[in-house]
Amino acid sequence: MATPRPELLSPGEDEEESARGLLYEAYNELQRLAAELGGAAVPAPAVVVVGHQTDGKSALVEALMGFQFNHVGGGTKTRRPIALHLRFNPRCHSPNCRLLAGSGEGDAEDDAGAADRAMPLADIQAYIEAENKRLENDPSQFSAKEIIIRIEYKHCPNLTIIDTPGLILAAPGRKNRVLQSQACAVEALVHAKIQHKETIILCLEDCSDWSNATTRRVVMQVDPDLARTVLVSTKLDTKIPQFARASDVEVFLHPPTCVLDGSLLGDSPFFTSVPSGRVGSCHEAVFRSNEEFKKAISLRELDDVTSLEDKLGRSLTREEKNRIGVSNLRLFLEELLQNRYIESVPSIIPLLEKEHRAASRKLRKVTQEISDLDEAKLKEKARLFHDSFLTKLSLLLKGMVVAPPDKFGETLINERINGGTFTGSENFQLPNKMMANAGMRLYGGAQYHRAMAEFRLVVGSIKCPPITREEIVNACGVEDIHDGTNYSRTACVIAVAKACDTFEPFLHQVGELA
Repeated sequence: MATPRPELLSPGEDEEESARGLLYEAYNELQRLAAELGGAAVPAPAVVVVGHQTDGKSALVEALMGFQFNHVGGGTKTRRPIALHLRFNPRCHSPNCRLLAGSGEGDAEDDAGAADRAMPLADIQAYIEAENKRLENDPSQFSAKEIIIRIEYKHCPNLTIIDTPGLILAAPGRKNRVLQSQACAVEALVHAKIQHKETIILCLEDCSDWSNATTRRVVMQVDPDLARTVLVSTKLDTKIPQFARASDVEVFLHPPTCVLDGSLLGDSPFFTSVPSGRVGSCHEAVFRSNEEFKKAISLRELDDVTSLEDKLGRSLTREEKNRIGVSNLRLFLEELLQNRYIESVPSIIPLLEKEHRAASRKLRKVTQEISDLDEAKLKEKARLFHDSFLTKLSLLLKGMVVAPPDKFGETLINERINGGTFTGSENFQLPNKMMANAGMRLYGGAQYHRAMAEFRLVVGSIKCPPITREEIVNACGVEDIHDGTNYSRTACVIAVAKACDTFEPFLHQVGELA
């Protein structure tokens, strides 16, 4: 199933594309607001591509993005991790690229003269090729320092893709000690990139027998259950002719559970092919533009589906087709990322709610000043509303079943979406299954008890904020009667101030939920 070109999208697909664009724009706005208000913005999800030499990592990354930028081919080509910070921008009809300063081990002077400036794709590709050639002649051969490229494009999701150097299978023996040392260095580099729990691992296997866990062996040292690993079989077009029987193809498309565990992210592997050839105007170039390259990818997907159906002697099911091709892999990653965006939004809400409360207080103050012009009338309305509200609130807190739960009640998930989530130290967030009655739609006193139970558990995990010597000295001061120091008062002053800063967002959330 090939991904249709943007200009050939059906009305339904065009609406879906627009909806994704609105999601990315909304997330960009949330990130911007969180940063402006002094909070730490939630990072965009990251996908780390892992595979052995010549597994086709860089080619697959280019196919997912829809344009070529890297140095690909036989042997080791990628010798430095390449971090691609993709950002959705509906105004960029062609990729807008910017090379940033690298990070990691190594001297920052390596990128001098090239970093922190806009560059066309051709210049970025030339820079990457030059770096690979430089490291090829360097004793270390590889560098952990990332080449960081920021790309804005109307077809890009908000995503970070990290293309890592290819893993090396070094031959045994003393004469291969140099290559063995390089293999260990690359494996350590890959482990460092995939150890973060929020990272999605794209594990590439270039084999026709799933019993050969070449790349999985390295990935499972960090992610033993493959719970955050998407498995991809590359170079499908070269594997199909190798199968002599339809049963071999069936086993390849549907690996038995004894070979691949069911906890794999996405449940089963993806199968991709990327047409060989580079984009350019020289006589060696196969494609004259990135549009031709994207067309070739779409045609290759159709050819792969046709070849598989010929081998199997039957039509592929919809589920099987959804696992074939770069476009379906990209669609799966985009849906996965959309879920990550939605999950990360509640952690931004408390900061925005705090700013909203401050603005609301100022607005109420202004409104109060205006209302003083007709004080008697407003007082009477406020008194009636106050009496009615307190009467109904008392009944709700004591417990009642008159209000329908499906209309007024909230599950714990809905409560977190609407009112924000309690986030403790180190972004600790209480799992839903740990809370009693998490799936019930509660209101009133019952919802209050559940909110207080969650509040107590999360607040109990918060670490005491640091206290500097300057704060202690400034809190001492002098007494009204004598110039001595009241240390009990000093301790109380510090405790109250730190408690206000630490617990204020949670107290307001509890108040709003109650």
